[in-house]
Amino acid sequence: MTDMNARNDAEFAPEPGTGYINGKFVPLSEAAIPLLDWGFNKSDVVYDGIPFHAGLIFRLEDHLERFEESMDKWRLPHPRDRETMADICHDLVARSGLRDGIIYLCATRGIPPSAEIRDPARFTSRLYGWSQRLPQLGVPEDGGLEMIVSKVPRIPQSSVDATAKNFHWGDLIQARLEANDRGAQNAILLGHSGFVAEGVGFNVFAVKDGIIRTPEHDCLKGITRRTVMEIAESLGYACQEDNITAEELLAADELFISSSAGGTFPITSLDGQTIGTGKPGTVTTQLHETYWAWRNSAEFTTQVHYDQWAMSA
Repeated sequence: MTDMNARNDAEFAPEPGTGYINGKFVPLSEAAIPLLDWGFNKSDVVYDGIPFHAGLIFRLEDHLERFEESMDKWRLPHPRDRETMADICHDLVARSGLRDGIIYLCATRGIPPSAEIRDPARFTSRLYGWSQRLPQLGVPEDGGLEMIVSKVPRIPQSSVDATAKNFHWGDLIQARLEANDRGAQNAILLGHSGFVAEGVGFNVFAVKDGIIRTPEHDCLKGITRRTVMEIAESLGYACQEDNITAEELLAADELFISSSAGGTFPITSLDGQTIGTGKPGTVTTQLHETYWAWRNSAEFTTQVHYDQWAMSA
């Protein structure tokens, strides 16, 4: 009998990019992890996403620092030192030949030393990574995203620390499916407190009377979120972490999201209600333009050197 999954897998064109499997670089299409790795079968893993544009990796040191903090919070031994991590990130991009995309790093609990050993403290952590093209959100040039406030609550931070970037996406995936059902592009989740937490892989910002606010609890403290807050300060805007209700989102003059996978994007509709004028607002536009200026600035980027891999290819 033909293996239907194998046949379907063969129909996909190889995605450009490079993988790193615990010490070995491979084409992205050949990258895989062992089934017994607890990162796969128990979601015992933390990760980070590091964007690059025009051969420039954005805020590499900041991302690596957060990756280390996530490992510490998950009590995962660091599988490589900071300098080696930076070299791996560089090589993932250079070997792929990609100029624009994203790097992912994952540290997993690893494989049980034996069938009898189930104590996670006795495992050896493993490092995986890959580079790939950056999928773009479908946002009209003069418009924005259509979102909902999901009925699915965010996992409490007391149970799963949202400040450690992790693969516990059960609630996020269900919220995203709810958005599909309701004809929206994506979803924002509330915490069990009733305040806004975050979206499906992004942070949320609300602008009212020139003041920018973003949730304080039950959310990842994203590097792009930090960048937006620093940009706001540089432009003279008040920007604060706060408890925000769904009603305040609906009453905002402007809403936008931030994510390593693409930067900042305006929200122009929430739960079927138009936000502001229904187009990207002045504050959102200024922040977006400055963000991309920073993405191309030597101050915040690390240059990728492609030459040696081009010659050896």
